[in-house]
Amino acid sequence: MKLHIFNPEHDMALAYDTTHFTLPHAIQEFKTNLGFLPALWADDGDFVLVDDVMFALKAASQLRAKCADVLFVTADDLKNFVIPDVEPWGWDKALCSSLAKAGVNTEALPTADYLETLRSLSSRRRTDEVLGRLRAGLEDATCGESRWCTSPGDVLDELRRHGKIVVKAPWSSSGRGVRYIDGGIREPVAKWITNIAARQGGVTVEPYYKKVCDFAMEFYAHGDGRVDYRGLSLFVTSGSSYAGNVVATETEKERAISRYISQELLDETRRRISECLGEGGYRAYRGPLGIDMMAVTNGGGDGFLLNPCVEINLRRTMGHVAGALKPTEADPARLMRIVHDVNYKLKFETIENCFVKVF
Repeated sequence: MKLHIFNPEHDMALAYDTTHFTLPHAIQEFKTNLGFLPALWADDGDFVLVDDVMFALKAASQLRAKCADVLFVTADDLKNFVIPDVEPWGWDKALCSSLAKAGVNTEALPTADYLETLRSLSSRRRTDEVLGRLRAGLEDATCGESRWCTSPGDVLDELRRHGKIVVKAPWSSSGRGVRYIDGGIREPVAKWITNIAARQGGVTVEPYYKKVCDFAMEFYAHGDGRVDYRGLSLFVTSGSSYAGNVVATETEKERAISRYISQELLDETRRRISECLGEGGYRAYRGPLGIDMMAVTNGGGDGFLLNPCVEINLRRTMGHVAGALKPTEADPARLMRIVHDVNYKLKFETIENCFVKVF
């Protein structure tokens, strides 16, 4: 029996790195409206923590056939139950503090040392070391590099080297900590870099690539070196922000990506990721995770290249949500989007010739 929690503010909490912060109204509304989501991947008899039980029941009823028979509970209810295991969207100090105050046994919560390790591993600064392992010996078929910069001057050096770059805060949510720079660094962006460096130590800088396809590989780590592959995630973005996921079978998703990247390269990348995540600091992590990737045009030749590690998400992702819907061969491919129409909700759009139109 588990307590599942949808805490979409997790990436923001990592950036703040405190036991308490005030959620922006839009994030709080988002959390309340979609708090039922863990019912899609929970087991019968599990608990799901929500802000409003009646709202969660109504929202879940729209996907009743896909939801487990769970018990929705509020923070005030937690003191009445013995919770042996907790699985949130992602672990952070703020969530642990709120659960402890609500009466959840501290033995079911991660230690302070674990939280510090998890935050460090979640930093975008870690991308370069993983990229190196994934690309070794595959340089002709892959691309990707990431540099750590601590000042606008350092970023300017990278801009001169690449011509166009992507600058990212180590911790941020939903594209808010990403800037695209081309030509020169204007004063507002220089101030942003300086402020992020002061608060988070620096920024990561990557070359800008001409992207043709966003996707990810989803996994589940058991905390003992075992890492299970959970499938592909095909998603679309608007700028640097998430815009939706394709809900389709693995066969359909593999077929879509094969237009750009060979199955052999995907299989080798998946093997290397499982190996990497089962070693070193990553070995201790237990829970769902995803590695964002992209196919890009080959600027120096024909065909496409794979960037095998755009971002490491040591948390559940919307790709996991799409996978939890378990589409069959008889189901048409659909685009799952989050829309705001009075409330936030999932919207599914049937797509003819899906992968041509989406990508």
